[in-house]
Amino acid sequence: MPSALCGIAVLFLLSAPPGPQPPPALELWQAGQEALRRGQTERAIELYEQSLATDPGLTRNYLGLAAASLDRCEENRACAYLLLYVAAHPEHLAVRLQFAELLQRLHRVSEAQAEYRACVGEAQERREAAEQEIHCHSRLMQLAQETESDYDEHLHRGIGLYLVARQRLGCAVADEGDEADAEGLLCRAAAELTLARRANPSEARPCWYLHEVWSELAQSHPAARCLRAAEEAALFSDLTPAEKRRLDLACRQRDRTASPR
Repeated sequence: MPSALCGIAVLFLLSAPPGPQPPPALELWQAGQEALRRGQTERAIELYEQSLATDPGLTRNYLGLAAASLDRCEENRACAYLLLYVAAHPEHLAVRLQFAELLQRLHRVSEAQAEYRACVGEAQERREAAEQEIHCHSRLMQLAQETESDYDEHLHRGIGLYLVARQRLGCAVADEGDEADAEGLLCRAAAELTLARRANPSEARPCWYLHEVWSELAQSHPAARCLRAAEEAALFSDLTPAEKRRLDLACRQRDRTASPR
């Protein structure tokens, strides 16, 4: 099994079966887990398929079948099973990231990009998922380099640098060195996002993150200009739900501040 994908197997091999007297489908899944632990891949596949036939809603079987397929070096088959699981559980970010990694390994570039973008949107809904979001932008930058997309390369490098800088600034033990390092990252992020904006002036995303970067650097005038540009382009741009909410909140705060008392 490819080392980069071993996490898929771990995710369900460590799953704890609920209940003291599981129903037949769950018993078959448990037996499949045990067979996979023992290296009995063919037997595990049989048991997972029997479990699904008994209860098609027991979707954890798709994870077992994906792990067994990877054990047999059948990566395309593993992709098919992971797609079924992700469709049923879009909130399971760890599996979605493994799925995206597998698509990238198989050079299914457009599918991998779509999955990484979906993972970014999911990660933004969780405060504890900053590392996963940074990882996704790193992978999207790599894919942009492969496809020679200057806009995507600069955009995702810039967003990644901004997120890393935010992490440095948010550290409880941050000292003056950390803050100087974060400021340097923010300046690099601004440069990359400016290049992305030039490559695609009609997109709101570079403008929005430039607003965030300039705000962190206490540069109010460029931050305001970028916020206005992001607002104007937002309607026809590819923003995640979280980005749309943050943009709307920033615009409302600006309008409240500008309104006469």
